[in-house]
Amino acid sequence: MGELKITDGLVVSMTYKLYENDANGKFIEEAPKEDPFLFFVGAGGVLPKFEAALLGKKEGEKFQLSLKANDAYGQIVEDYRNVKVDKNAFGFADKEEEEAMLQMGHILSVADQDGDVYDGLITSIGKKDVTMDLNHDLAGKDLFFDGEIIEVREPTKEEEDFDGEGVEIMPSK
Repeated sequence: MGELKITDGLVVSMTYKLYENDANGKFIEEAPKEDPFLFFVGAGGVLPKFEAALLGKKEGEKFQLSLKANDAYGQIVEDYRNVKVDKNAFGFADKEEEEAMLQMGHILSVADQDGDVYDGLITSIGKKDVTMDLNHDLAGKDLFFDGEIIEVREPTKEEEDFDGEGVEIMPSK
């Protein structure tokens, strides 16, 4: 067992079970031992309050963590519920790709004018545009994590070259 404590620049591997509200809440997802969740401390890839709560912990330590919606994925924003997006904004290669991707219930990434990227759930499809709900699927929910730190280690050379972009604590379904 390593004695490294979770701190900026290290890689953490953990298991967790995630519930809504508390330990008795609705089960959302888990990262099991066979497929643990990995993150690079300090890269901004996980919720700030989640990371802050784990700082200083070491391998083998169990943890339980409650995050209020405001410290997790925020509240549901009504203005994000029915966002119209022009079909051309997705930059599909051809009609075939467009038809395969633009389906009810699909989650697609879309960028706004500032270049910020949001994942949106397609809620309706029109002739020229689609309506999307850009709220995170866990927006408005208090979260409860029950987990264990499996490994704390220095990053490999490849991981050091990786900037942490595109990693989040909870991949979208």
